[in-house]
Amino acid sequence: MTDIFGITGTNGKTTTAYMLAEILRTAARECALIGTVTHRIGNKVYEAINTTPGREVLANYLQEAQAQGIDAVVMEVSSHALVQGRVSEVPIQYAAFMNLTQDHLDYYKSMEEYYLAKKKLFDFKSLTSAIINIDDSYGRRLSEELLKEHPQLRQITISLGDETADLKGTILKEGFSGSEFMLAFSETVFSECAQARKFSLPRPGRHHIYDAMAALALAFSCGGFDMIDAAEDALAEFAGAPGRFEIITNPKKDIVAICDYAHTPDALVNLLRTVREIKENDAAAKRGRIITVFGCGGDRDKTKRPLMGHIAGLMSDYTIITSDNPRSEDPLDIIGEIEEGLYDTAASYSVTADRRSAIMRAVMLARPGDIVVVAGKGHETYQIVGNCKKHFDDREILRELL
Repeated sequence: MTDIFGITGTNGKTTTAYMLAEILRTAARECALIGTVTHRIGNKVYEAINTTPGREVLANYLQEAQAQGIDAVVMEVSSHALVQGRVSEVPIQYAAFMNLTQDHLDYYKSMEEYYLAKKKLFDFKSLTSAIINIDDSYGRRLSEELLKEHPQLRQITISLGDETADLKGTILKEGFSGSEFMLAFSETVFSECAQARKFSLPRPGRHHIYDAMAALALAFSCGGFDMIDAAEDALAEFAGAPGRFEIITNPKKDIVAICDYAHTPDALVNLLRTVREIKENDAAAKRGRIITVFGCGGDRDKTKRPLMGHIAGLMSDYTIITSDNPRSEDPLDIIGEIEEGLYDTAASYSVTADRRSAIMRAVMLARPGDIVVVAGKGHETYQIVGNCKKHFDDREILRELL
C-alpha cells in the first residue's frame, strides 16, 4: 500500500516536502516527490509546470509509482488544485497545514475564501492524520473546527511556544550554519516518547524549524516511533530545498548572498527577519548591511505589491526594486505599485528594472560584512516577459558576480 502525504500552506510546502522525503528515505522508504520545484517518480524526473499537476497527470504518476514499487508519495497541494478538483481522486492519508498568509487574491475574493480552499484538504474521507501549525491563526482555527467536524481524525498540533501543542519546539541556537532546537512530545500522541529530544538542522530561521516539526509529525503518523530516529538523522544532514534560503558566499570579499523564493508578504518578512536576527547575533556580520533585491510577478495579486515594498523598506538597509516575472504587465507599472509601500518607511532604495542589472548593482554596492538578499524567484531558472520565457537563474548570476 502506498502512503500519500499532502502538504498545504501559503509558505513552507516545498521545504517541508523535501524534509519529509529525506526522513522517509533515511527510514528506507522509496519515496516520490511532487511539488513546486520538480515532480520526481523514482528514476524519472518531470518538469513542474504547476505545484500540483492535473488529475490525469497525477493518476499517471501514482500508477508509475506503484509500478516502480514506490511506497510513499509526498505531494505539495495548492489551494488551486483543491478548488479545481485536481486531487479529488487521490487517497491522501496524511495532511499538514503550515500557515495561511496573503497571496492569490487575484484568484480568491477574500482571505476567507482562500482559507476555505485550503481547508478542503482536511475533508478527504481517506485522511487519517492532520498535522497543524497552531501558531498560525488560521491553523488554530482549523484545529478547533476539525475537532467539531471530524472528531475521529487524529490531530498532531505543532508550535514554538504553546504548551498545549502535541509537538512543541524550543530554539536553542540560530546562525547562518543552522539551528539547534529541543522538541517536547505530548503523552497524548507520543506516549512512548515522553522525554524531550535535541535536534540539529543546518538551515537557519525559525520557519525552517516549523517545516522540520511538520515533516517529523507527518513521518511519525505513518511510521511510528522509528521515524523520530530517522528524522533526527535526516534533519541533521538536510541540505535544503532548491532556492530556499540558498546561501552563496565569497569568503575573499566577505560577502554573503541569499537566494530565496519569498514572493509573498509573510515569506519576505520571515526571510528578512531571519537574516536580521542572524546578523545581530553574528559579530562578524553585525556591522554589515542588508541589501535586498526583489520584484513582484505580473498578472498576479496586485494588493501584495505595496505590502512587500513596505516590508523591504522597514527591514532592509537598502532596497533595489526590480522585475520578477512581469508577464503581460509593464514592469515599471509593477515597480510603481511596490514603491507606494516604501514611501512612508523613509527607506533608502533605488529602481533597476532589469533583474540582472539589479543583482549586479547589489553586488557592486556590497561591502565586507554585507548580506545581499535576492528574493522572489528562488529555484526558478526562467523569467517570463510578455509571452517569452527565457533562461534566467538568480543563483547562477550571484555565483558569477561574486
